[in-house]
Amino acid sequence: MEIELNFKTSDGVTLEFSSVGEGTPIIFIAGYSGHEYSWSAQTDFLSQSGFRCLHLDKRGHGKNADAISGLRMSRLAKDIKEMVNLLGLKSYHIISHSMGCGVAFEYISLFGEHDVKSVTFIDSSPKPINTSEWQLGMYGLTWQTITEANTTLASLSLIKKKINTDLLRKMMRGNQVFKFEQTEPLLLDLLTKDYRDVLKQTTRPILFVSGELSPLFPTQLTTYYVETAQHAQSFLVKGAGHLPYAESPDETNHVLLTFLQENGC
Repeated sequence: MEIELNFKTSDGVTLEFSSVGEGTPIIFIAGYSGHEYSWSAQTDFLSQSGFRCLHLDKRGHGKNADAISGLRMSRLAKDIKEMVNLLGLKSYHIISHSMGCGVAFEYISLFGEHDVKSVTFIDSSPKPINTSEWQLGMYGLTWQTITEANTTLASLSLIKKKINTDLLRKMMRGNQVFKFEQTEPLLLDLLTKDYRDVLKQTTRPILFVSGELSPLFPTQLTTYYVETAQHAQSFLVKGAGHLPYAESPDETNHVLLTFLQENGC
């Protein structure tokens, strides 16, 4: 059963979040334009596997679409910390996707990893902008093209495999017209970040999941995460694009469950 809750943040914004299931908490952080229902396949599966699935939509997203102040990565991480404190969570997993990975990195950077059991990053680079010394960022993204990123993302097809009709229907439950222009400051803030040092210093178990045919990020990131983090493993979802958790939900759920069970369910 889904329980809907809300709280007022330290900067006076009321945010809604939900809790599904009982057991070890998992904090889900969706990508840009994503919301809690983006994780429908994972929520259904993991809540039935002994986990408590927590979803706090980002500001400007989903149930919190009207919250348009504080559109920056640090504030989003602070929002999660305040939810954690409100619920009195002492130990939890984090599963993040795309922009959500940036929020997860920011969270660990600001608040540490003491209470974090594990972190899953799905199809994202710790440094989105490509430079002469770094070519594992978002395809085509440089300091010269960053202002075009929002327009590019708005028109780009992110999936390579058809999402099951029933799952798609569940994912669309919280859907609404996403305001790309309104949330652009958040996107630009993410794209200028460099979390490679956070990845290197993190001691918690890490799982990196990538779509083989991702239109945004190179598959070489699977090797980079494993070689850079202290305790990391990776999984490449064959034939999937940027949303492997929705394009291949059964396969991804199995990988997630195995990883979570190995790291203190």
